[in-house]
Amino acid sequence: MEMRDAEGPLLVSGLDERDALLRDGLAREVLDLVVVSPLTPVTPEIRALAVREKLGEWETAAHRGRAVGFATAAWILTGSWADPVAGPQRLDLIIGRNRRSPRLKTARARQIDVPTEHLQTIETLQVTRPVRTAADVARDLPCDQALALLRLLQELHDVHPPQVLDLLSFMPYARGAAVAREVVREWSELR
Repeated sequence: MEMRDAEGPLLVSGLDERDALLRDGLAREVLDLVVVSPLTPVTPEIRALAVREKLGEWETAAHRGRAVGFATAAWILTGSWADPVAGPQRLDLIIGRNRRSPRLKTARARQIDVPTEHLQTIETLQVTRPVRTAADVARDLPCDQALALLRLLQELHDVHPPQVLDLLSFMPYARGAAVAREVVREWSELR
């Protein structure tokens, strides 16, 4: 198999194919079993396409109440996983309340109604916007992992603590919101 620079991410059939492509310098891995040409710059668009490849048939669309969020959205936006050593353990998906959860081994779906203004489209994939991603990361991850991603979101997407605290004020009963406010306050003190 040969990869050309113009191609986007490609889901390979297994570890043997992936290992051969990587060994021969014909590809580099973007996401588990999703590769790109070594000449392709890995941008948020390429990372979104890689997630879409990994999801396969599961369509993410705002009108269907489906999106990518939490640590996976942070990775798409920044290129950094919450735990750089372990990398992606699963993809974080958001589905609207009273919607059917996908049966994907590599994904964790959460039933949350996310307002459409908190979503953006990157390569046809619905992804939470940077400020919403920051709020979700702060309420979901251990403090040290959340702080690392919050700093990257600030650096790359101009997200600041007051914006995140403001959003969290509209989510008083969301799981982890109280902890998130403390994490964001700690982030603001690190500046």
